[in-house]
Amino acid sequence: MFPYPSGQGPRAHYTEHLAWLNAVGGNARAADRHTNAWTNAYVVGYWLSDRPDDLPDLLETLAGVFDPLDLPPSFAAEERNIILREYEYRMAGNTDAHAAEAMDAFLYQGHGLAASIIGSREQIMALTYGAARDLHAQTHRPDLATVVVTGDITERQVRRAMREAGWPVAEADRPRIAYSVFTLAEAAETSFRYPHETAAPRLIWRRVVTLPEPVQFDLLEAQTALLRDILDTNLPGGLVGPLRSDGAMARSFDVHIWPIDERHIEISFRATPDRGVTLTGLRTALDATLSDIVLTGIPEDTYIRVLNRFDGFWPDWDDRKETADWMADYVRDRVSTLREPLSERALKRLNGNLSLATTNALLHQLDRPGRTASAFIGPEDSFE
Repeated sequence: MFPYPSGQGPRAHYTEHLAWLNAVGGNARAADRHTNAWTNAYVVGYWLSDRPDDLPDLLETLAGVFDPLDLPPSFAAEERNIILREYEYRMAGNTDAHAAEAMDAFLYQGHGLAASIIGSREQIMALTYGAARDLHAQTHRPDLATVVVTGDITERQVRRAMREAGWPVAEADRPRIAYSVFTLAEAAETSFRYPHETAAPRLIWRRVVTLPEPVQFDLLEAQTALLRDILDTNLPGGLVGPLRSDGAMARSFDVHIWPIDERHIEISFRATPDRGVTLTGLRTALDATLSDIVLTGIPEDTYIRVLNRFDGFWPDWDDRKETADWMADYVRDRVSTLREPLSERALKRLNGNLSLATTNALLHQLDRPGRTASAFIGPEDSFE
């Protein structure tokens, strides 16, 4: 994985396509079953899978991403057209995707997270081979690479395979590469409307707030996941009763809470209104219900009941295979967002920091001034 400059998603995405095509040559399409490449808001990454005995060959192929881009211009142009088709598949006619990008631009204003990764048609058509080569030379360097190897293989075997594949020795003291610091823009609220006469009406609501004090990222992720599970119940302190089963405001909804970094969290609510309920009415009911829950807090009985079944967040630490699989996914996730993963021992200690007090403290932050965005989608007469 290689970090790239903040906000350069479309160019990084194009560079990723060309670098992988350059590395695997004419076998790129044939190898799709066992390889992949991706671009997120932080890094471009490349993935290969095969038997442990084939690790030297895998690493040798992977090392090809370091090679300077040397593709015929016609190949580069064709790959840009492939990205354009990818855009058409993901975005054309996809109202929810357009709403997500508009909300991202507002909620993350001033930060690289606000920028689209795939870009617009115009941005894609403006991509040039020369710009991709320049970004590749800037980012695809051994001193900037992070390699993650997972599977039934030892660290000693990995080191031997890397030597056989000619990989450079890892620098233990290399400077840590951090993504640009997120700072929330001034508190504000906006809404987006997407009239669509044949679409099922739905509300998407999101809010980003700043915490008064930073919280270690892995702990904050666990705390937000627990609070999310509480809000997604019919227990006192949950949203299900007031909005669905008792209040009959939403036919169905999903709620999620997650950390952006150690100082910022986001909550999202996506719902389909019940019969006779407008999207504006549903939005008003959500605001009132969330404020009431914040005011009264999470009851201890609700907290205990949800905590007792909060068993899907971490693995069964006594199950070696489940733990190994979970840790592999966890490490890949952290590295792909430029974060240092914790050790298994440190992760096991986090559960002791999930208390009713910390849960209610986090809950209170959701009602703080922040950046709030709503999207109304559906027939226009369902809006008001």
